[in-house]
Amino acid sequence: MKTITICDKEYPLECNALTYVKYKSFFKTGILKDMQFIKNYLIKQTVIANQVNEKKVNDVEKISQVSEYMINDTDEFIVKVTQLAWILIYTANNKIESYEDWLKSINEFKIDADWIAEVTEFAVNCFC
Repeated sequence: MKTITICDKEYPLECNALTYVKYKSFFKTGILKDMQFIKNYLIKQTVIANQVNEKKVNDVEKISQVSEYMINDTDEFIVKVTQLAWILIYTANNKIESYEDWLKSINEFKIDADWIAEVTEFAVNCFC
């Protein structure tokens, strides 16, 4: 079992065969499919960031350009990464509030937050 911190609150994570089944039951999609989307998003973000870094523009412009390229996928990325986090927390403690109520407790969401990488890595190690 692993523990992560999201908005100053600690959550246990667990992963097993039930995680796979419950994810599909709750979210009506496959966890592996969604993990592939997350992986592709992060790869695309890195590639675009590297391309933008080659341009002679300031840091603010670089961030703006990367954001512009990624905007179409960012909404879906946020949904999938929060669903992944919630199901891993649910597997460790099925008494956790509903996904929607849990989202309300995340009052600050940054795409580069450490917990996103931790959740993704934990899930990859479990399923892959």
